[in-house]
Amino acid sequence: MKALLIMFLIIGTSLLFFACSDESALAPELGQSSQVTNSLAKKPISDSTEYDFVGHLGIFDAEGRLLAWEGTISGDINGVIKWWSVLPMSYTGQASHYEERFEIWNADETELFLAGDEAGTTTARQGKNSNWRTNGTVTEAYGEFEDWLGRNSHAEGHFTWAAPGLPDHGTGTFRIN
Repeated sequence: MKALLIMFLIIGTSLLFFACSDESALAPELGQSSQVTNSLAKKPISDSTEYDFVGHLGIFDAEGRLLAWEGTISGDINGVIKWWSVLPMSYTGQASHYEERFEIWNADETELFLAGDEAGTTTARQGKNSNWRTNGTVTEAYGEFEDWLGRNSHAEGHFTWAAPGLPDHGTGTFRIN
């Protein structure tokens, strides 16, 4: 009986030794220089935007939102950015409060990369640059941008006036954390 127990112990130890050796490992080991990539390890998307006011064109989407601003986005993503505003906006003095949808398309506007819902505030100063800022969430993400679904977005910038009550164009930043 002792011999049988010693034999099982030797066989078990041998199996354990060979199962854990480098040649027979089922998964490779990660050394200190190995890089693990996942969506949490990605750096934020950070872009510059240039846009024109197009709200006077009266273009609405299927949800009844007005295409208010359209322009280019460049940096980590290059393409077209659009902001669709929910009407009506609310006003408090020189500040307007709004909800909108952002969309980021490729340059040909044939492929939607990212879209999301935002809420923001504009400080309108007639005759001077007016400032705006929004915070939101990515609600749609496609292709190489799928990992950004559910992430927070932040955009801000300024715009000028073509005439009192008629916005013209502006520049800003767009970020996804």
